[in-house]
Amino acid sequence: MISICKMYEKSEISIKSILDEENVDYSKIKQNILCAYENEKLLGFAGYEIKNNVAFLSTINILDKTLEGVLKDGLIKSLLNMADLNGINIFMVKKCDPINFYRNIGFKELENRDFLLEIDINENEYLYLKLADFFKNPCKSNKEG
Repeated sequence: MISICKMYEKSEISIKSILDEENVDYSKIKQNILCAYENEKLLGFAGYEIKNNVAFLSTINILDKTLEGVLKDGLIKSLLNMADLNGINIFMVKKCDPINFYRNIGFKELENRDFLLEIDINENEYLYLKLADFFKNPCKSNKEG
């Protein structure tokens, strides 16, 4: 059975190594990393950084490509839940190839937002999701990975 939870201590070295290769600062996201495991085997992980009470997806890595769609969907939705429980209101992802994956979950173009953002970023590079809106709507499925 697959479980998504906080990182097991024995996974820390391999996760740090992958993040180093991606130039992601482990110290900025270590409290906000969730991992997918099956029988204690690491299948994938994802994490976010917080800036001005806004969560930014820093990494998503799927190690078992046979389960990529399911794991990615589960990890992202679990991160959204964790961010909400931690009092985060906005979750942002950088636009990338699987942009429809994020749009299917409910992410929108940042330049079309209805709130002020006190962070200096290029608005054309990000999608955002208001966590309150996400959790008040019925469950969204990922039809495209």
